[in-house]
Amino acid sequence: MAHKSYKVSEDTRRRLLDAAGELFACHGTEAVTVRDITARAGTMPNAVSYHFGGKEGLIDAVWEFCLREWTADRMGRYCAENEHLFETRDGKRQLVTDLIDIFYETLCADDQPLWANLFLLRTLITAQDTKRTQVFNKLLFNPLSKVYRRITGNNDRMTARCWVMTIISPGSYLAASATDFLRFEQVSKIDHTFCRRLQGMVTQSALCLAGLADTPKG
Repeated sequence: MAHKSYKVSEDTRRRLLDAAGELFACHGTEAVTVRDITARAGTMPNAVSYHFGGKEGLIDAVWEFCLREWTADRMGRYCAENEHLFETRDGKRQLVTDLIDIFYETLCADDQPLWANLFLLRTLITAQDTKRTQVFNKLLFNPLSKVYRRITGNNDRMTARCWVMTIISPGSYLAASATDFLRFEQVSKIDHTFCRRLQGMVTQSALCLAGLADTPKG
């Protein structure tokens, strides 16, 4: 009997997490009430308090869920483990290509619900949670910005940031536009074929802007 109750509890917890994430992504954390969340999740009003200790605990859980792939710091670790790629032009091309691949793999992960990326995007745009957006920037903007400055020798941080934006903006727009902002029912997942094509174009643009475009033969 105890085992059965635990399974029901975990199911309820995930329903609350998804309901809160969808509502937060659409309306922001401040505008959404606990009653809104439990109504969407189909649970009792006290379920948030029981499973998360209250709304703030649920917000923390949503953030932890959304950042779980990013906090692995795959970009930072990849750069640290592949210092030798900075030594040649082909190596630099591979470095940029692989970093963009890591970004899209994380953004379009199969187990990533649509609301998670939209929640992060909304929070970044509105600067709703400065402390956590700084963490996200550290894991995403900083590695790419450092790579650009090191490859090009251009230490202007604004130019580097503009280059980073050309990489992340199309994917972020894809994640947002794939989602019905109010119901999350128009599509069940990101179109990976379209995502790969977009990634290819983004990669070519990034290489060109970094001075690493293919040299015409002949």
